[in-house]
This record gives sequence, C-alpha cells and structure tokens, in this order.
Amino acid sequence: MAPPQDQLTKISTEATTEFVQSYYPALQSNRAAIASFYDKPTSTILFNGNTVADGNAVQEIFVNQMPPTHYEVQSYDCQIINQTYPTPTATGMKLPNETTIKDISLLVIVSGFVRFGESRDLPQRGFSETFMLVPNPTADAPKGKRRREWLIQTQNFRLVV
Repeated sequence: MAPPQDQLTKISTEATTEFVQSYYPALQSNRAAIASFYDKPTSTILFNGNTVADGNAVQEIFVNQMPPTHYEVQSYDCQIINQTYPTPTATGMKLPNETTIKDISLLVIVSGFVRFGESRDLPQRGFSETFMLVPNPTADAPKGKRRREWLIQTQNFRLVV
C-alpha cells in the first residue's frame, strides 16, 4: 500500500530543505565535504553543459580551481519521481516488504544568485540547478556519525545569462 500523500509531501519537503540548507553552505565554506553529497557509483553531473566525472571531481574543482563563492538561494522546489525507489543494500536491493517511506527519489530545482570571488562589489550571476536525489543506502549504518539521508544521483547546473 502506498504511503499517504501528506506523509510523502512532508518527507520530500523536509529532505529538500535539509539538502539545500547543507549543500550550498558546503560549496561556500566546507568544500572538503562536497564529495559526500554524491551517489558515488552513478552520479551524472553537468556544469554549464560540461560533464564532470563524479562527486570527487566536483570537490576537486571547488577546492583547487574555484574562487571563493557566495550562493544566495532564492527558491527551491521538489517533486517525488519514484515512490518505490529500488534502494541498494549490502546484499542487493531492498525487498518490497523492507522499503520505508524514505525509499523515494526526488527531483529538486533550485534557483538564485552566485558571486565568484570574495569582494561584495563583484557582480552576482543568476543560476538554475536541477538535482535528482536518491536515498543513501548507508544513512542508517550504525557505525560512525550520521550520514546524509539523500545523495545526488544527477545534477545540472546552469548560469543564467
């Protein structure tokens, strides 16, 4: 039986808000953590039409090539894409009786402004970004600190001209 729509809406909205409120600050001031936002084996990443290999490559760009950045998110929204996302486990995929309400995939759309460089006098550029978030199969792992519940499977970033 499918979960009630109000529960799905609550979960997807909370996941999107948590993601946006942690991802963009990491791009600004915690660049060493950027790779942890990505679903490592399957991420598809585009920046202004250029393919980036994976989350580690995104982190490498932000740590070693990108000037300091300041993001001002103006809006974000989400849509549930798959209510029964096939979440991987150590032994394969979750069986239907093992899935939870959080085994969904989400389309997240973010827009706002970005400034490249430290000076507040530099111009801001508009951006639009689309993500597909999937459940992190290791989010509930007992060892270590709490892991991210959602990972980026696909990402498309565009500067708005």
